[in-house]
Amino acid sequence: MQEFMALDRNLKLRTLTVFLTALLNAAVLPNMTIYYSHYFGAAAAGILLIVVSIASFIAGLYGGHLSDAHGRKPIMLAGSTLLIVGYLIAALVNSPLGTNPVFAFVGFLLARVGGSLSDPAEQAMMIDASTPQNRRFVYAMLYWVINISVMLGAAIGGWFFRDYLFELLLAMAVIAVININIIRFGMRETFQSQQKVSGSVWQAVKVYGQVFADKRYVLFLAGSLLANIVTNQPNFYLAVHLGRDFKATHLFGIALYGQRMLSVVTIINTVMIIILMALFTRLTSKWTLGVAFAVGVGLQTLGFAMSFEVNTFWPLALAAVILTFGEMISVPSSQTLRAALMDEQKIGAYSGGWAAVNPLASTLSGVTVSISPLLGNSGMSALMLILGAGGIALVAKSARGVQA
Repeated sequence: MQEFMALDRNLKLRTLTVFLTALLNAAVLPNMTIYYSHYFGAAAAGILLIVVSIASFIAGLYGGHLSDAHGRKPIMLAGSTLLIVGYLIAALVNSPLGTNPVFAFVGFLLARVGGSLSDPAEQAMMIDASTPQNRRFVYAMLYWVINISVMLGAAIGGWFFRDYLFELLLAMAVIAVININIIRFGMRETFQSQQKVSGSVWQAVKVYGQVFADKRYVLFLAGSLLANIVTNQPNFYLAVHLGRDFKATHLFGIALYGQRMLSVVTIINTVMIIILMALFTRLTSKWTLGVAFAVGVGLQTLGFAMSFEVNTFWPLALAAVILTFGEMISVPSSQTLRAALMDEQKIGAYSGGWAAVNPLASTLSGVTVSISPLLGNSGMSALMLILGAGGIALVAKSARGVQA
């Protein structure tokens, strides 16, 4: 608590806005595939999700540049405004007066674009307001908060999305209004550019050319991309493996089959993070960032590789524990190292460049599922070990000489 109270006011308020934003996302976004499939069919739903992903990716890149041109706060407010408008449109066209799934898609698209536009500015503000000394604590704390909000949001969405969508979306809009007022009246601007920067698209292209010419940062991005392919597996091959190979059993009178076992892995992961994150942050606070990343990703890789080779409850539960240990070590160190590698005058653009990693990792994670019939469980385990080792090697190279 003492460490939290010593933080900059923006960081304290950011803890609250992160909680609310993650709650919004967890309550609504995971259910959108079901919504689109219901009204448009599976094939069209896939296309709509791709459109949303592309639009979000572009918005993230441009939002990062704009936050360096105009400051963090204006872009956060603009993105939050789009979020509110999007949720209100989606609510109105899913009201008791009638349903219009086309306009609902427009509303959800606006909301996603708004969130993606403001995300790099939010990331940049966190770096502006923190110090190298407290940054690992800040990222660990926010990750802990995100896990709590995701757990609550998923429960809210699962309970209300189907039968109370109008009321849920109105509530989400209200939460977004609370969020924007916290930003507007509670947070201060943290960035003043030392040079005049244009917000034009062409200038954004030039700036990102400079970002991706930073070989050290690109090494970090490439290593993180490989590591993220491994850590994405609960939504990809692990789900396939458990659905196909898990030996159904009973635990405390509850029937466990593949889909439920995947939920158990998620529950173990979330509960451990909520209970143990602060402890692991203290235990690893003296480790260098490169070592913490290597150990954390190494444990995650080992956990996922192990999970592909087993198909019964207790070995899978052990694998979940191992990979969660790794996650608690790697996440704060990875985010802190990312901040340390950024050019202070282009933090927004560097944060926007980071936005490319997760969509690309998700795409490549889907490719691993496509090739899994050729590799089998053992081949997929070996692939995870190769990807994890590659990610560790690239990030270790980028981390040389970084003081932390």
